[in-house]
Amino acid sequence: MDTTEIIITGRNITGSDRYRPYLAAELAALGHLNPDVIRYDVELEHEPNTRQSRSAQRVVITSHGTGPAVRVEADGADLPAVLDEAISTLAGRLRRNHDRRVHRRSRTRRTTIGSGTS
Repeated sequence: MDTTEIIITGRNITGSDRYRPYLAAELAALGHLNPDVIRYDVELEHEPNTRQSRSAQRVVITSHGTGPAVRVEADGADLPAVLDEAISTLAGRLRRNHDRRVHRRSRTRRTTIGSGTS
């Protein structure tokens, strides 16, 4: 997890770098579910329209690495709560992908037909 890069992009929001230590700690805790993640793209957005106050804050987290990219979205009124919701959704998706790859009895990764035969 030392080489995992976290890119934070803020749109219509100030101070998006103050969430970097929190995001780094939370995303590092997900490292055991997918150690092959190279980069996380985190987009923090604020909707300036006051009529959209219930979904004024929006967070999109995309994980890039070997295998399919995993993308989650969350929106709400409070940015820290939206961040927690997006991270928990990402953890659920990474856990499901991890459970598909791990064999139950031997706790080893399943091999595909192409890589298992020589």
